[in-house]
Amino acid sequence: MIAGSTGPVVNERLSARARGLGDGRGAGAREGLISFVGGFPDPGSLPFDAIAEATARAMRAHGQWPLQYGPAFGYAGLLDLLVEKLGRDQGIACARDNLILTAGASQGLGLICDLFLDPGDTVLSEEPAWMGAVRLFRTAGVTVEGVPLDNEGTRVDLLARKLEELRGRGIAPKLLYTIPNFQNPTGVTTTLERRRRIVELADRYNFAILEDDAYHDLRFSGERLPTLYALDGGRHALYLGTFSKILAAGMRLGWVVADPSLIARLGGLKADGGTSPFAAHVAYEFCKDGTLEARIQELIALYRHRRDLLLGELDERMPEGITWSVPEGGFFVWLTLPERLDAPRLLPRARERGIDYLPGTDCFFDGGGRQNIRLAFSYAADDDLVRGIRILAELLGEELAR
Repeated sequence: MIAGSTGPVVNERLSARARGLGDGRGAGAREGLISFVGGFPDPGSLPFDAIAEATARAMRAHGQWPLQYGPAFGYAGLLDLLVEKLGRDQGIACARDNLILTAGASQGLGLICDLFLDPGDTVLSEEPAWMGAVRLFRTAGVTVEGVPLDNEGTRVDLLARKLEELRGRGIAPKLLYTIPNFQNPTGVTTTLERRRRIVELADRYNFAILEDDAYHDLRFSGERLPTLYALDGGRHALYLGTFSKILAAGMRLGWVVADPSLIARLGGLKADGGTSPFAAHVAYEFCKDGTLEARIQELIALYRHRRDLLLGELDERMPEGITWSVPEGGFFVWLTLPERLDAPRLLPRARERGIDYLPGTDCFFDGGGRQNIRLAFSYAADDDLVRGIRILAELLGEELAR
């Protein structure tokens, strides 16, 4: 490409979806900064030796198959293990034909968008929402109707009102996207009463429930609640899960649970030669003897400690007028700033001082969230976390004093 040019000539042939995309190179942790940005697993908790041993066992036990193309629905051994885990831990009764392996839950979400959505369709989503879902719905060319959250989760009263309003305009939303446990980005958990109401509304208005439950296993306090999929019996709900938070994010293994007829169609949409047969065999060898259950308990202790450390620093350091969520699990705390503060505008100054965070605007469909910051407590080591929160508190205090 000639220096100073705006790009290759073929840029003129980009799709409408590609032209609307931003530059993805800024995602993730930045070198030299204390990062509160991404929901990355703690680096020190990654099971290096155990993964190496599981890899050796997989190669000895399974011969060529970890290195071959695999079935579209995924390695059968890992699917059977998931059937057992889902029944035991999530209360989801399913069989192998209810499951498909994906390259993380994010690929599962993308496939479900391909399965249900055409440009111009209307979908419902809790708002704020996971930034990956915000991007996916935008590129799908759909109209998103946001449903606010409070400290008890999805505002089902507003959801019901919106559904009735849309029906009056002749609009039938195709699906509702929700993270009921330790929601990303707010950290809140939807109550059992509200979960039941969501299922009732799905039955009444005939929309699909897309339940993203990436953090299900990482509960630090409170009562474990039934999934929307279990409450619904799989009639309207599709369930997304992942190994990224409980095993290793780099293995890129997730799953979808749905009615077998939908799973069959998802298999037809996949064109990847089977989701990483190598990683799936290694994960099976790692998990098959109860190692995963022990690891989850270790992660719960680690991330509970990190959450408590973060909350303690916020209590001690944050200026008056700033509030935050208190999650029962997961990776995130959601800060709400006074109206005169602007999280995106402050971000360059935060980076100059050595910290990085996610402004709330990345989690809204309509440009909201300027007074919000998502803080991930999973990645930064204890000392960095403490130092980073002190820097952030100083910065916010200075801005409030102006």
